[in-house]
Amino acid sequence: MSQQPPEWWSRQRGPRLGCADVTIVSIASITAFVILIFVLFRPDFARVLDVTNRNGEITVSAVRPTETPAPSRVAGVGAAAGVTDTTKAPVPPTPFPATATPVPEPTPTFRQAVTRDDCRLREDTSYEAVIIKTFKSGSPFKVYNEQRYDEKDKVTFLRVEPDDNSKVMGWMVSTCF
Repeated sequence: MSQQPPEWWSRQRGPRLGCADVTIVSIASITAFVILIFVLFRPDFARVLDVTNRNGEITVSAVRPTETPAPSRVAGVGAAAGVTDTTKAPVPPTPFPATATPVPEPTPTFRQAVTRDDCRLREDTSYEAVIIKTFKSGSPFKVYNEQRYDEKDKVTFLRVEPDDNSKVMGWMVSTCF
């Protein structure tokens, strides 16, 4: 004879949460959290602290950034009597420090020139550099103000771009122009 659990073991003990109940509670919790986030991050929800030093007195008030604060009371005898200072303009909140704005790079200046001889357009400033293309005598170029002197070969290279709208930049020996 096997033992059976007692009769009270099989009786239902209070309310049971089903799958639908857990889903409803989860959705309600997530919705409440999202609404709370939207309320907290509203721009006008944040408070700005306004500290004004007037006659040695400090007045502290919380002001919404979108509102104009009312004239503050004058510290001292008039404040107790309920006199307000109507000549004092409201002090705007201290602005955030300016962010660094990108400065556009100046457009490089160049002069128009044509090659005097057949010349090679190179990737770098040396005779060992990769040759991009060889140009015939009389080819038009934009010659920029950038130049480098090669100590090893004792020659000056100029930054150039063929004037054929190819947008290929490279280096040529200065004797080419």
